[in-house]
Amino acid sequence: MILPDTIRFDSVIFDHQNQTFEILNGSVGVHPYKEIERVAVLNENAKYRGKRPPFTALLPGAGLPAGIFSHPYMFVGVKVVLKEETILGIYVSKQKKMLNTDQYVRDRKIANEIEQVFKAIMRLQK
Repeated sequence: MILPDTIRFDSVIFDHQNQTFEILNGSVGVHPYKEIERVAVLNENAKYRGKRPPFTALLPGAGLPAGIFSHPYMFVGVKVVLKEETILGIYVSKQKKMLNTDQYVRDRKIANEIEQVFKAIMRLQK
């Protein structure tokens, strides 16, 4: 698979020419492709964003237990784990969302696209 020189999302930019990705929303910074260990699309409990490492307070992407999370607000994003076990968060959601709303579905779709770019990069790194 050949990737374009640059792939841009609102929350992350992939620079294939320099073999780096830059996180714009979340764990801001530039990181080399060769350090990527694994990635996952996740939902973070909105009340914990910024109070804990990214994507450690998770909410499921499907049915929630009745009563426990009657109105769960979350941020959709991509968790990136680097080879030395550093955890990076890329937040696709700019504002907190509720499960299965149109905005949630859109953010989840974008997060899945970002995950696919990471997986393509990881395949090329092998």
